[in-house]
Amino acid sequence: MASTIELLTPARLSWAVGIISLSLIIRFLQRLHYQRSLVKGLPGPPHNYILGSLRSMGEVIAKQPKRAAPQTYPLIIKEHYGLGDYFAMDPWPFGPTMLVVTDPDMLHELTVKQSQPKHPEVEKFMQNFGGDSNLVSAEGATWKKWRSAFNPGFSAAHLMTMVPVIVDECAIFSERMAEHARKNDLFRMEQAATRLTVDIIGKVVMDHALNSQRSENELVSAFISQTRWQRIGVQFNPIELIDFRIPIVQRYNTWRMDRYLGRCLDERFASRGAREQQSGGKRQKHVIDLALEAYLKEVKNISAPDKISTSSNTIDPTFRNAAIANIKTFVFAGHDTTSSTITYAFYYLSKTPSALSQIRAEHNSVFGSDPSTAAQRLKEDPHLLNSLPYTTAVIKEVLRIQPPASTVRIGSKGFFLHDPKTGSPIHTEGLMLWPVDVALHRDPSWGDPHVFRPERFLASAEPNARYIPFSKGSRNCIGQELAMIETKVILAMTCRSFEFESCYAEVGKLAGDGTGYPSDVEGVQEQFGEEAYQIQLGTAKPREGMPCRLRMRKP
Repeated sequence: MASTIELLTPARLSWAVGIISLSLIIRFLQRLHYQRSLVKGLPGPPHNYILGSLRSMGEVIAKQPKRAAPQTYPLIIKEHYGLGDYFAMDPWPFGPTMLVVTDPDMLHELTVKQSQPKHPEVEKFMQNFGGDSNLVSAEGATWKKWRSAFNPGFSAAHLMTMVPVIVDECAIFSERMAEHARKNDLFRMEQAATRLTVDIIGKVVMDHALNSQRSENELVSAFISQTRWQRIGVQFNPIELIDFRIPIVQRYNTWRMDRYLGRCLDERFASRGAREQQSGGKRQKHVIDLALEAYLKEVKNISAPDKISTSSNTIDPTFRNAAIANIKTFVFAGHDTTSSTITYAFYYLSKTPSALSQIRAEHNSVFGSDPSTAAQRLKEDPHLLNSLPYTTAVIKEVLRIQPPASTVRIGSKGFFLHDPKTGSPIHTEGLMLWPVDVALHRDPSWGDPHVFRPERFLASAEPNARYIPFSKGSRNCIGQELAMIETKVILAMTCRSFEFESCYAEVGKLAGDGTGYPSDVEGVQEQFGEEAYQIQLGTAKPREGMPCRLRMRKP
C-alpha cells in the first residue's frame, strides 16, 4: 500500500503529466511541420507556417453567406487571389491539406486515367449514410463486387421499365403541389422534393411503399434527421469537434435505418416464393432482386438464382448487410441530387420566361396540350422521355450551375498530376485531391458561367470536359440514369400545371417549422448574384429549402 501511495505523490504525478504533455506537443509540432511542408512549391492563397491558409481563406469566406456550401469556396478563393487551374489550401489542423483541381485534363488524370482511391474523409462521412460495402466509399474488390451486383438494376433499359412506378409517385407529388396552390401557402420545396425522391427510391430499389409524401415514415424521419446532424466538414466548422450530441444522434439514426431496412429485406426474401407464384413465375424486376441474382451468380456460383429454394426464411447475411448499406446510400445520393435538381429547376425556369415557355412547348408537342394526360402517356410509352431534348438541356444546365457534390480522392507516393500549361509534375502524396465541380462548371470558358441558359447543351453534340455533375471514370454515379429519368418525369407532369414563385422575402415566417432550417435572414443574402445559393445542411441544398408559393396555371 505504501509503495502505491508513493507512486501517486504530487511530484511524480506532475512529472508524468509533464512528460505526456511534452510528448503531445512534440508530436503536434512534427505533424504541423509535415502538413505545412506539403504545400511547399505549390500555388495557393497566402500561407503562414503557424496558421496555414486559415487566415487567407477566412478573409474570403467571411464575405460569403455564413452557411454557404463549402464546395463553393474554392472558386471564390481562386478568383479573389487570382489563382490558376490548381492550388493548395492548408486548413490543418481543422481539416486535411488539399490540392484543388479546376482543370479538365488534371481531372481526367485522377478519375479516369488512374482512378485514385476516395479520401478517408469520404468513408467517415458515408458511415452515417451507408456503412461498410457502400458504393461511394468502398474500394478495390469490395467496391467492384457490389458495383457489379447493383449495375443491372440501374441500367437505362431496366429503369425504363420502372417509369410507371415513378409516374405514380410523381402523381402524388403533383397532388400535393395542387393542395399548396389552392391554399396559396408558403412552404419549402426542397422538403417536398426530398420526400418524393425517397419514395421513388423505395419503390424502384425494393418495391416498398414508404408513403412519406402523405405520412411520416420511420426510415425517412431517421434519414432526414441524419442529414440535419451531419457534420459540414471540420475544416470549415471547428465547433463540430466539441458537440458531443452529434455521434449519439447519428448512431441512433443509423440503428433506426438499419432496423427498418433489415425488416423490409427479411420480409421480401421470406415472401419471394409467394410473390413469384402470384406473378405466374415471372422474374422480379426491382433493383434489389436483380442485385441478389447477380450476387448469387458471382459469389455463390448459383447459375440459376431464380430457381433458388424459397424454403429458407433468411437472406444471405453478407448480401443483407451490403444491401442495407447501399439502399441507405441510394437514398442519400438520390435525394441529394434529384430533390435539389427538381427544386432548382422550378426556380430557374420561373426566373427565365423564355426557357419556361420553351419547355412547356416541348411538353405540349410530345404529350398533347392537356397536362393531365402526361402521366398516362408516359405509362403507355416510357420512351417518350427520349423525345425531350430541351427538358434534358434544362436539367443539365441546373446540374451545371448548382451541382450537388464533388468527389475527393487521396494522393499517393509516385502519383503525379501535371501542370496543364508546362507539363511539370505535381506531387500528390499526403494531399486530398479535390476536383471542384462548382469551379469547373462556372469556369469563364462557358462564356456566361453564372447565367442559366439551357441552350448551351443543345448547341454542340460534344460534351464539355468541364461538366462533371456525376463525376467521371469507373467511380461515376451509379444512379445518374435514375436521376435524369425521374427529373424528366416530374417536370413533364408539373411545368404546365403550376406557376412557381420563390419567396425569400418571407422566409422568416417559416422559422421554427421543425425542418432544421434556421431561416437566417441576416447578413449577406447572395452568392454568385443568386439569393437561392447553396447552403450546407448535411449536403449542399438550396438556401432555406427554397421557400415558395405555387399558383394553378390557367389553361
